[in-house]
Amino acid sequence: MTNAPYSGIRVIVYGVGAMGLIATRLLLDKGAEIVGAIGRSPSKVGRDLGDIAGLDRFLGVPVENDLEAVLSRGADIAVVCVSSYLSTMHKHFAACLEHGINVVTIEEETVFPWTTAADQAQSLDALAKANKVTLAASGAQDVFWLNLVTTLLGASHRIVRLSGQCRWNVDDYGPEVAGHLLIGRSKEDFDKYVASSGWPEFVARQTLEALIARIGLEVASITSNVSAVTSEEPIHCQSLGTDIATGFVIGTVDRTFITTREGPRFEFAMEGRVYRAGEADNNLWQVKGEPDLELRCDDANYRFTTCSTLINRIPDVIAAPPGLRSLDMLAPASYRHH
Repeated sequence: MTNAPYSGIRVIVYGVGAMGLIATRLLLDKGAEIVGAIGRSPSKVGRDLGDIAGLDRFLGVPVENDLEAVLSRGADIAVVCVSSYLSTMHKHFAACLEHGINVVTIEEETVFPWTTAADQAQSLDALAKANKVTLAASGAQDVFWLNLVTTLLGASHRIVRLSGQCRWNVDDYGPEVAGHLLIGRSKEDFDKYVASSGWPEFVARQTLEALIARIGLEVASITSNVSAVTSEEPIHCQSLGTDIATGFVIGTVDRTFITTREGPRFEFAMEGRVYRAGEADNNLWQVKGEPDLELRCDDANYRFTTCSTLINRIPDVIAAPPGLRSLDMLAPASYRHH
């Protein structure tokens, strides 16, 4: 086995926030050739990617905000770490696909976009096929919430209910995610916002739908809700650089409940909030059935494993049939030695 499994793979780092910079180091470790970096922050544009990523060397790859110029250089794949919804990411994905560049992304809705963003998903699927490239999402949910769970279900004779819950740290993902969750707002403001504007279904629904599709069941009904998590004592939010007073929002719990036509029920509660000292990401899945089963991980390190899984997925995405490939369409992620 080669020590540089990604040798010869030309990569564009699309998005140079916290996740894109972790991905940069992992790409270099695997032996990939980074041929461009796309960013928009005035504090980063023009600087060398190696410098921004805190590496011990310059890469000769400046961060640029000229999308056309970077994409026109040609690449095998773009590693896209920008935002969480297909409605906001459609134009970014389309630009890569139109240039004949495969895409692997941490954008969560593309995990299974066929019901929550059907029009955008179908148009990107057609665009990818026309240009003979592939678009797919990955991240920690790929392993911890989908493939480990479907493997666990392989030990079941009969499933009555599958229940999952996880917790992740808002401060691992920067100010954009903290703003999305209304961190630092009052609970009254949060409730008014949800009542007036609604709450986009985040990751829990897409993960459950991909899981159900993977095991060959059919969705009968879906319900989702969200509730605010408020601070019991003052707490500092690193992402926003501010202290949050007691009683104000430090996170949310997104819940999805799905019934299937075949009978088994599925539910997932995903808590994202500002952590107190000593807390860690967790992952727990329980099967009620024959037999009862449990899968637990007390330190899933979602920030890093989102990036490591994303980078391990690159050969799968390049080799996959053209089109938008939701996670149920891909084989389980594999370790890539370097």
